[in-house]
This record gives sequence, structure tokens and C-alpha cells, in this order.
Amino acid sequence: MKKVLFFVLAALSLALISCEKRPTTVEVPIQLMYNGAPFAVAGVPVTLASGSATFDALTDDSGVVKFTVSVGTYTATASYRASESAVMVNYNGSVNIMVPEIATGKEFATMRLELTASKASQLIIKEVYNGGCKDNSGSKNWQNDKYVIVYNNSDMEVDASGMCLAMAQISSMSSTNKYAITGGVIEYAAAGWTPASYGIWWFQSGTSVKIAPYSQIVISVNGAIDHTKTYTNSVDLSHADYVTYDPESGFNGATQYPAPSADIPASHQMKTYEFGQGSAWPFPIKTAAPMLLMPGEDIQAFVKNEANFDNRSSNKSGNYCKIPTSWVLDAVDIWGDADETKNYFRFPAEVNTGKVVFATNAMGYTIYRNVDKAATEAIAENAGKLVYDYAGAVSADDTDPSGIDAEASIAKGAKIVYMDSNNSDADFHVRKVASIKK
Repeated sequence: MKKVLFFVLAALSLALISCEKRPTTVEVPIQLMYNGAPFAVAGVPVTLASGSATFDALTDDSGVVKFTVSVGTYTATASYRASESAVMVNYNGSVNIMVPEIATGKEFATMRLELTASKASQLIIKEVYNGGCKDNSGSKNWQNDKYVIVYNNSDMEVDASGMCLAMAQISSMSSTNKYAITGGVIEYAAAGWTPASYGIWWFQSGTSVKIAPYSQIVISVNGAIDHTKTYTNSVDLSHADYVTYDPESGFNGATQYPAPSADIPASHQMKTYEFGQGSAWPFPIKTAAPMLLMPGEDIQAFVKNEANFDNRSSNKSGNYCKIPTSWVLDAVDIWGDADETKNYFRFPAEVNTGKVVFATNAMGYTIYRNVDKAATEAIAENAGKLVYDYAGAVSADDTDPSGIDAEASIAKGAKIVYMDSNNSDADFHVRKVASIKK
């Protein structure tokens, strides 16, 4: 009996020793991937979760993260945001991982977590003031007080130093369209480019243009002065952040380009190269089609290369610069009326669909972007700062569907996220008063 007991105790001791020495965890390495190649970025947060436990870690310089876990089934997720040439890129991905019992104590094969990317422009056109106003007598129009507001629609600072301002075909009347439309698609869309008219404006070399999160810059298209001193209904552009002034280019009309306010540094006067004609850069009062660009190469050299142009007329009025569509960050298509038999969409669908109708000019109205209600309300800091019951639209039929008064909310310290669906009809409405007048 003693011998039997001895052998039982011995076997039990060996079993206990075996259990004590047997590893109960395994190191699981995860390599982030993008487009089939290692995503070698340090500091990307990765979460490994099961039903009862959650682990968090950051990748190393090679895009690898390691977790030490026990047997079980896990889901690894990664999410990373980066600002790349004024484009916000969201990288996201997940992978299921099973750690079997036989893996403990052994080297576990590196798991691959493939990321996908979604892109959204940080820089958007928030407002276009191009219709002008009435003079003090109410009998004449004053329309040399135009401006564009560029807005950082993200929570990360953006370097806008390389951004350019351009205009697509300046008229939306079908009778002046130089390009064939087949099956609703304009011919240059299939060719991968978008025409720019007359000139493209860029910031001076060496000028740093940084825009803070949820902040803006005002660009005076012409008349960088206080117009309200002469026309009460107009706007004060003497404090504009930047101006489209370049007399050396040929755009030197005295009415459109009076001497800028002394409050605006000379370095903030944008430059251009006139490839159209006339003494002023055309900015139509009803049919403007402005666009923001982030060129993939030196824009000054690009616009001086004749190979980058398509002339569709007997003079320079139809000399269009062929802008690669991939350069376009944002655009808005403005029509003088809603009649599609008289108008056409000027941008490729990947840039913009829809139009915003601006039928009444010279009333101080502006084209203003709608608020993204869900995204704006999701910002925790906005609690108690958002102002509702917006009544600033010209008509109840064409208003901001969010109901949020963006400018009143900004005045209370709110951070506004604007709609950016690449559909001018859904993204804009006509506002009664220019936002810089409040």
C-alpha cells in the first residue's frame, strides 16, 4: 500500500512540476500593412480585445506591435489619422486572431493587419461672396468686393502654403460650353483633368500659411479695402488675411485692384500667371465655379508649360489649363438658375455633383456651407455652445438643414464641422448676410 501511495504522490508531483513549468501565455506580434506592404509608422495605437480582456499598445518604427496573451480568440484593431498635403487620411483595419493552446510556449507567427484608407480634404470652401450689393441709393450695384473663405474642417492644423485658388469654366450657359457632354459626362472628366480659366493664384514663395483646427482664412478676390466707407451695404476687406493681387501678371484693373489696405502684409498678396485675357481675373457674379488645389508639382512651372493647356477658342478667353483632377481639394458649382437645359455641371463627379442656385445678386447674399450636425454635436467641447433655430437663410426652401447657426455658435466658442459630401446642392445654401459682417 505504501508503494502505491509513493508512486501516486510521485506522479502527482511530476504533474505539478510539469504544470508549473508549462507556459500559459504567448507573445503575438502584429504587423500593420497597407496596400500589401508594411505600414512602417511608429506610435499607431492597436487594441487587442476578447470578451473579457482588452490590451492596448503602440507600434514600433517598423509598424509592429506585440502582445503577450493567454489562449483565446481576439480581435485586433488599428486606427490612425494623418494630414497629408491638406488631406486628412484615416487608416483603419481589423483582424481576428485565435491563440490555440498548442501555441503557448512556442513562437507565434506574425499576424498581418491590413489597413484601408479613407480621405477627406481638410481645406474646404466655407463661403463665397461674389454677388455684391446695392449702393447707398439702392439704384446701382457694387460688385468689386468679392471674397472667398477657406476653412480647416478638421481637428488637426493644416499647412496650406501649397494651396492654390482657381476657377473652372467661367460661364455655365450651355451655349458657351466648349466641351462635349456624352451620357451626362463632360469630356475632360474621362481624360482625368479639370479646366481652369484665366489664372491660378498661389501664395508667395516662402510664405507659411498654417490654419489651425476649425479656423479660416479670408481671401479678398478684389478690393482689399473697407468698402463700407463708400457702400454701407458692402463688406470690410481691409483685414482680409490674403488677397489676389498681382499687377505684374497683367491682372491690374484699377477698379478691381485698388491699393490693398496697409493692414495686409505685402507678403500676403498672392501671385499668378495670366493665361487668359483682360485686366482682372474673372469671378462671375452668378456662375462662379471656384476650386481649391493642392498641386502635385511646381504650379509656376506647370502654368507656363504650353503642353498643359487646351485652347478652345480663337483667343485666350478659351485657353484652359488642364488641372489634374487629383489636385482638386474642394469645389463649388454655382448656377444663376436651376434650369438644367441652360446649364451644365462643370466638375467631374469625383470632385463635385449638384449645384447651388444663386439667382439673386447685388443683395449682399453669400453662398454658405451647411453644418454637419452629427459631427458638430459629437464634439464634447461644443456642449452648451451650439445655437439652434438658424434663420439666416434667404428662404425656408433653401436653408441649412442642420438648424445650427454656425456663426452664432462660433461666437460662443463652438467648433463647427461643415458638410463635405462633394455635392454643392447638399453642402451649401444662400445666406442673407456675409459672415464677416455677422
